Amino acid sequence: MKDIFEFKIVIHEDMPEKLVDCFIAFIEDRSVYWGGGCSDNQINGGLYADEGVIININDFVKEFVAFFLHLEITIQEIEINMEDFYFYRFDYDTFVENYSSLPVNIGCWEL
Repeated sequence: MKDIFEFKIVIHEDMPEKLVDCFIAFIEDRSVYWGGGCSDNQINGGLYADEGVIININDFVKEFVAFFLHLEITIQEIEINMEDFYFYRFDYDTFVENYSSLPVNIGCWEL
């Protein structure tokens, strides 16, 4: 297994009841797995995939954020810390340009 990124998403209201089931279906549809948890107003954890799975990090992060935006929830904070392999391939400037209204922090961690 290879790590992709760790994340934390904090929302203003209570977490929708079916969010976790929908989120698991969303990531598994992309051959990605989640190790994490959630509380009343937060979902967090790490995403990882099998070694043979190719991840286009720019497309994946865009789809990841769009998943939460389509839930029509008010996002207070998005924090993503990418594994360095993906971080150096991520087009941060384009992401910020497209999602400038979101409170997002994207960082890197080295294994």
